[in-house]
Parts: sequence; C-alpha cells; structure tokens
Amino acid sequence: MIITDWRLFEKKSEETKKEKLIKEFDKEYGIELDENFEVKHIEIIKKGLSYYNKQFIKNRIDKIIYKDLGGVHGKWHDTPKKKHMTLNPSIFDFKKEFENGAEDLPYKVFVIVHEIAHCIDHIEKVSFSKKWQAISGWKKCDINDKIPEGYDRYIEKRKGRELAGTKKSGWVYKEGSDFCRKYSSRNPREDFADSLAFVVMGAEEKLKGEGGQKRLEIIKTLLKKIK
Repeated sequence: MIITDWRLFEKKSEETKKEKLIKEFDKEYGIELDENFEVKHIEIIKKGLSYYNKQFIKNRIDKIIYKDLGGVHGKWHDTPKKKHMTLNPSIFDFKKEFENGAEDLPYKVFVIVHEIAHCIDHIEKVSFSKKWQAISGWKKCDINDKIPEGYDRYIEKRKGRELAGTKKSGWVYKEGSDFCRKYSSRNPREDFADSLAFVVMGAEEKLKGEGGQKRLEIIKTLLKKIK
C-alpha cells in the first residue's frame, strides 16, 4: 500500500510539474504545447529553442503538436490560419549523436532546431529566393517528368516516410551540388533548414564546397536577426 501511494504521489507530482512547465512555456515563447508532452520532452524542446533569439521566435509558432508520424521525425505546417510544428514522440528516445557522426549534435535536438528553421524560412523567405535557389540550380520538375540533362533528383528510400510526401521530389538540382547531407537535396526548403540548423548548432563544416560557402554567407547575414 505504501509503495502504491508513493507511485501515485510521484505521478501527481510529475503532472503538476508538467502543467506548470506548459504554462511557463506559453508565457516565455508564446507557443501552445500539446498536453501529451512529458517534462523530459519539454526540456529538450527548450534546448532546441535556445539556439535562436527568444524575442525573434516568440509568438511565431502557434502550437507544437505531439503525434506519431511513422518514419517522419518532424513536420512544419504553415497556413494563413495556423503555424504548427509537429514532433514525433520517437525522436525523444534517440540515444545517438547526429547520424553523420558530428560531435555534440544530439539528433533529437537537431530535429527540433531543423523544424524551427522551417518556421524562420517562412518568415524570411530565404529558400524561396532566387539567390538561394541559384546555389544548386534548383528547378521545379513534376515527379512524372524526365529529369533535365545535368540535373539530379532526390528519391526517398527509407521506409515509413509517406507523411513526408511523394518518394520522388518535385524539385531537381544540378549534378555535383554540395549538400549538408543527403536529405538536404530533397528541395530548397530542406536544404535551408538543414544548413541553418547545422550552423546555429556550431557545425559550419557541414556546409562544404563553393555552394556551402555561398549558403554560409546568406545564413551569417540572417543570423544577425535570429541569434
């Protein structure tokens, strides 16, 4: 009986702490948190947010949603009526550092930083610009159309990624373009989100080659506003 009572007390204490953190989070960032997030999750989300200027981020995201996305780790939704970030509960259990072996880059935090980068992109329109898209020669190309000569297309081969969209990207890029990682070559939005995430987390070396240097120049200008 004593053990049962103690467990109930611990559960009640955790719930009280969570409710307090959710209210404080809303006040601090102007962001509504899904009530299904646990205390440990909220602390990791705050870690991801800490890489950006709090005043810039405040009130920019309406809600962060807790939802199973299958093989997709996170998703950004931007419409005239809502700006929502969805995080897959599975990311919070990642033990590994970033998949490409970068030091001090826990992947669960990287996912959050990456999704916030999408939010910033929709505010600043960086990946939508001709300057950014010219770096890799980005062009829209229907998934059923033949790829133009000298170009390449990202094709998703990982299982469970259906919620991320079609396997074939609707964009193509110049062959030989430098990207932070394979997923960055999906489209200009992912190219930017990955690039910004790596830079703010202190891994500029991921931006390789001439293309990487051009990306870095654009991002350093942007950092004056968001850091």
